[in-house]
Amino acid sequence: MTLGRIAGILDSTSGSREARLFRAAHGIVFGAAILALALDTVPRFAESHGALFKALMVLALVLCAVEYALHLATAPAAAYWRWAVSPAGIIDLISFVPMAVALAVAADSRVVNLFGILWLIKLVRYSHGMTILARVIPGVGEWLLNVFLAFLVVLFAAATLAYLFEGKTQPDTFGSIPAALWWTVATLTTTGYGDTTPVTPAGRMLAGIVMICGIAVFALWAGILATGFAEETRRYNFLKTWDLVAKVPLFKSIGAGTIAEVTRLLRPRETPAGAEVMHKDEPGDCMYFIVSGEIEIQIQPRPVRLGAGDFFGEIALVVDGPRTATAVATTPCMLLVLDIVDFRALISREPDLVKVIEAEAARRMVQTGPGRAV
Repeated sequence: MTLGRIAGILDSTSGSREARLFRAAHGIVFGAAILALALDTVPRFAESHGALFKALMVLALVLCAVEYALHLATAPAAAYWRWAVSPAGIIDLISFVPMAVALAVAADSRVVNLFGILWLIKLVRYSHGMTILARVIPGVGEWLLNVFLAFLVVLFAAATLAYLFEGKTQPDTFGSIPAALWWTVATLTTTGYGDTTPVTPAGRMLAGIVMICGIAVFALWAGILATGFAEETRRYNFLKTWDLVAKVPLFKSIGAGTIAEVTRLLRPRETPAGAEVMHKDEPGDCMYFIVSGEIEIQIQPRPVRLGAGDFFGEIALVVDGPRTATAVATTPCMLLVLDIVDFRALISREPDLVKVIEAEAARRMVQTGPGRAV
């Protein structure tokens, strides 16, 4: 296996089968090791399964060391030390060296657990959702900070009023503004521990207002993050689909504006070998473009095989009829799916592309015989 191939497997953004398998195995190993760290703090579990827990920890440490070595080995010569001193490289290094030393010298289990926290960060690296979130936060940081400032204003204003309303009645808990901050934080975050509560009518009215303000603040935070996350997800999916569309020869003859329009309509779909993509006589609700892999159209007198760059399923959309054949993936395939509603919208907006599809369909029908397009 070449270093380039190994680098592709270690790439957290790679969509290859090997990379996905590695990420799955990585998550299982570290998830089990983190669970072992937690259960090892329970005396009865540590006594009965201590050896298993230690074995899982050692396995995770070995994986950390191997992964670190492979990252160094696959890093370009010019970027070798740059990666080693990057946050990812430092986290990889300290995720196994200190913990290995702690286990070797039989250090206190709390020390081992402290370094084990770093394994959670390693799990985050291969989480696509967390990667997107890490890109979202810098983009909406200014808005989050503005809401945080509003949170601080409400927090200190409420603590001051709580001190004025409750200070004389409950001097132990509201005798100063810093002391009242504990109740304000618990109320503003709608946690409500119940260890400190206002007793005066004014204090209780203040508590109700603070609760409502807390809900509003956290709703704003959630809304900002959700909007940013949705926009980043759409951007990621658009770029991913654009890359797939660019691989289809059919779309190389159309302009960038049309490709952008098509990209917004197409949905990627991975199909394993042997899976039935569509069935004869079922309603035709979409057409497919083959990015990679091979599809067998089961027609008589002999099946027709389509590969990367071909498309199928368009005739059922054009004539608004049922499928005329069954299509089965003979190899793992990456398909782009165009829904019938989007297909009809595309006809009105992009007539040039529709002409290309019709011309390609006519050419294929001439080559394969009438009635063999599906």
